[in-house]
Amino acid sequence: MAIRTLNQHIFRLAGGLVLLSTCAILINVWIANIEHAKEQLAANLEVAESVFKDVLDGREELLFSSVNVITTDYGFRAAVATKDIDTINSVWDSFTKRISADLMSVITLDGMVLASSNDSLPENSLFPYPDLVEQAVKNGGATSLRLIGSKLYQTVVLPVKAPRTVAFTLVGFELDDELLERLKRITQLETSIQVENDLGLTFSASTLSEQRLTEALQQIDSDIPWLSVSLFGDTPYLSKRFLLNARADEEIWITLSENVNRLFNEFNDLLLKITFIACLSIGLSLLFGMLFSRKLSRPLHNLSSVAQKISGGDYEQTFEIRSNTQEIDELSDAFQSMQTNIKERQTQIAYQASHDLLTDLQNRYKISEVLDAKLESRVEFQVVGANILGFRGVNDIFGYANGDRCLQVIAERFKHLGGQSARLNGGEFLWIPESHITVEKLKELQHQIELPIVIDDVVMNVKIAIGMLHCPQDSSDTEEVLRRISITLDEARATEGAMVVYVEQFEQNYLRRLSIISELKQTLWGDSKDLSINYQPKLHMQSGEIRHAEALIRWTNPKLGFVPPDEFIAIAEQAGLIGDVTEWVIRRVIRDVRFMRSKGLSINVAINLSAKDVLNPRLLPSVLAQLELLELPTTCISFEITESDLVADPKRAVDELSRFREAGFSLAIDDFGTGYSSLAYLKSLPVSDLKIDKSFVLKLDTQKGDQNIVQTIIELAHSFDLGVVAEGVENIETLTMLKEWGCEWVQGYHICKPITVESLLEWHSSNIKTDWFH
Repeated sequence: MAIRTLNQHIFRLAGGLVLLSTCAILINVWIANIEHAKEQLAANLEVAESVFKDVLDGREELLFSSVNVITTDYGFRAAVATKDIDTINSVWDSFTKRISADLMSVITLDGMVLASSNDSLPENSLFPYPDLVEQAVKNGGATSLRLIGSKLYQTVVLPVKAPRTVAFTLVGFELDDELLERLKRITQLETSIQVENDLGLTFSASTLSEQRLTEALQQIDSDIPWLSVSLFGDTPYLSKRFLLNARADEEIWITLSENVNRLFNEFNDLLLKITFIACLSIGLSLLFGMLFSRKLSRPLHNLSSVAQKISGGDYEQTFEIRSNTQEIDELSDAFQSMQTNIKERQTQIAYQASHDLLTDLQNRYKISEVLDAKLESRVEFQVVGANILGFRGVNDIFGYANGDRCLQVIAERFKHLGGQSARLNGGEFLWIPESHITVEKLKELQHQIELPIVIDDVVMNVKIAIGMLHCPQDSSDTEEVLRRISITLDEARATEGAMVVYVEQFEQNYLRRLSIISELKQTLWGDSKDLSINYQPKLHMQSGEIRHAEALIRWTNPKLGFVPPDEFIAIAEQAGLIGDVTEWVIRRVIRDVRFMRSKGLSINVAINLSAKDVLNPRLLPSVLAQLELLELPTTCISFEITESDLVADPKRAVDELSRFREAGFSLAIDDFGTGYSSLAYLKSLPVSDLKIDKSFVLKLDTQKGDQNIVQTIIELAHSFDLGVVAEGVENIETLTMLKEWGCEWVQGYHICKPITVESLLEWHSSNIKTDWFH
């Protein structure tokens, strides 16, 4: 759609409104005049017809009176009776002058013309209208319009009695052009007379010329084209025709014609005046519209220029645009206010875009610009990364509000160190010292930052992992700096003292983790045979039988070689792949359990679950569906979960584990004794066994402290009606001590190392009758 200026819109509006109004007026005037013309024409024709008939009636009365005088004159009657032609002519001369008759004649009883004043009826000729004589005999007189010769007459026939009827007298007035002109002067209409018989038109007289008469006759009994008549005048006359006299062999028609120009002259003059006034109004409207639009558009144009400068970032311009229009003045004030507000908001946005809103430190984007500038300058500087260890636990234990205050306090401590600091995300910070600092100094700063945080009598003890880079030696690119500081912090979190300085080995460790993630994805989602399951039997201490085993995953990759479970399982948890690993293990174990049952070995296989697995609502239905598909009972497998995982979200963990117990699965707490709040929630856990961590069992035969711990755990478990599983049994001495203390299950290299399912079948067959305690 075409875009127009405000001036054009105002011109179109002003001109359009006036033009529309003018057209409406012209149409209404035209319609009103057409209706008026119709009414006037109908009235004129009606009056003209009445006048025409009244004139004929008046002439008829005059004829009757005149003829009656003649026929009652004694001398005339005597002359007719004696057929005295001279006396008859003498009387006629006297009366013709008196009444201006155009035709006088005496007709005998046998229809012969006795005397005549007009050559149209010669003497001694037969009268051409005997019906007129018969009508006079019958009615005592007769009147009629008759064509005598080539002329039309209005005639009266009366009998001449002496005292009987001896003849008839005919007197007539000619209907000539003079009469028609006189009628035209009276009616203001053109008058035409036509006489028609079976042979066609026999007489015609009109006040119109022959051509005009033809045009007028064409408009008789036809629809009047008022549009062309009023606008173009192509129909000069509008006509009405009526029958004046009719006989069996002859009709006399009168046509009255109205001059169109006379009807529409005043109308056309009015239209012309209205059109002139309309054109003048349109011109004035456009002129005033132009002046008004210029007055309105000029300040708007200036305001548009101001807006363009504001949009371009010029917030310092001063302007004052005034007019005598209140709205424009208000708009100008609004623009000034908008410029001020945008400037303030832009400053605020720029600050927020470069700073962390919670801590008021620089954010990742701003510190990246700082790093870019320092790296471009090629000066040496240090970059220190810091991460609050277990920050999620701080939020869970103390609440998110206190967690935010903790971040703010740590941020203030970094600000006091000088240099430039930023919060990267969560509990991770980055600090660029103003000057070089030593590792010893960095340790001191670490202790300062780790000082207890007191908020409303709540004391929070936080630990900070610290990693440091030397730039540009360790990295010459900003993205690489951020990536390597993250790698260094990962190493710091796993290092005693939680502080390290970047070395190349960290990069290799990082790349290995990436490789493990990539290869593990391909192994899990492809058809690779790299993953396998080994089974370590569990000895039942009271019966000496093998009723249980633990499933242990193994991975040997063509590219990476053997990858220890502790390594790739931890990485899988960090990469979000632990769910896929668990599903693979469950599918494989269930398949192997069915295979072992087919070979006659029915044992319960324990599968290790992570906290994410336990909290996955889709895991339990999936396990049940697989068991149902292979027609296996829930007693053929059990699950173990690490104690520290349960502590992370104990309430939800209890709810989910309860669902497993209700489905018929046995549950055990793995690595029991390594958690820091085990006793606080042990009584609420829906578990059936505790599994003592192997760190307490490996040297149980020689370590008195370990003996006390293990014996205490066994007694504690029995007080809660729980069974105990001890892993890491390496010798007969340890096995004997555990049996004496009442431990239900043991596993370890003294019994059997982890082996394949096929090897387990062979081992079990070979050791069914083994006496493990001698």
